[in-house]
Amino acid sequence: MQPGPPYQQGPQQPYPPQGYPGYPPPGYGPPPKKSNTGLIVGLVIGAVVVLGGGGVGAFLLLSGDSGPSSSAGAPTSSKKTGPPDKYSTMPACQKIGSGVRNLPPLEPPKGEEPASTSNNDITYTRSFCTWREPNAPSAMVGMYLSKSKEPGSGAGEGWAKASIENAVNDGGVLIPTMAKATKAVYAKLDSSSQCQIKFYQGNVEAEVVVTGPDPSGTVNQTVCKENALKVAKATSEAIGQ
Repeated sequence: MQPGPPYQQGPQQPYPPQGYPGYPPPGYGPPPKKSNTGLIVGLVIGAVVVLGGGGVGAFLLLSGDSGPSSSAGAPTSSKKTGPPDKYSTMPACQKIGSGVRNLPPLEPPKGEEPASTSNNDITYTRSFCTWREPNAPSAMVGMYLSKSKEPGSGAGEGWAKASIENAVNDGGVLIPTMAKATKAVYAKLDSSSQCQIKFYQGNVEAEVVVTGPDPSGTVNQTVCKENALKVAKATSEAIGQ
């Protein structure tokens, strides 16, 4: 067998010359031109940040110069105010006794002395008067002077008033008018041999207790209250002079 024809390859085409149309020249050539788009975007963002920061700084600066905030309220005072003290002393027992007829003899009074309930608001003093003799009705007057430590605070009268309000709350009966008293009340007592009137007048509070001839017996409450009212009126008049 005769060998076949050799493998036929087509005719060799020559390599296109440099610069042939449609083909790039050999080698890599110059690098591609970089795009400026990213740089421009970065510059724009940076400018926005700088301008934004400057705007915030300017706002804070202007806010600091705008004066005090409107939310700050005006200062308030916690200082108490009220009626000024009307009295600085209490009357002598002899002056009170001169306003009531047929009182028993006056026991030697001790005069004005400190009371144990003085506090940061008031100076509290007291004075007692007692008219007594055996087998006869007796009368006792207790007066309490509240002096405000801070002038114009009203603490003195407020203290005196509170005592009488307590007597009303405890079941006392109001006396419509009584001499110069601001408010007066027949106070409730558990004793059947006594009766009591309490009143306040300005920054003075007072109590009047009348006891029957027999301290362990029973007294006519109508007569007892009439006698107590006479002594209470005389006390009020003496305080007001």
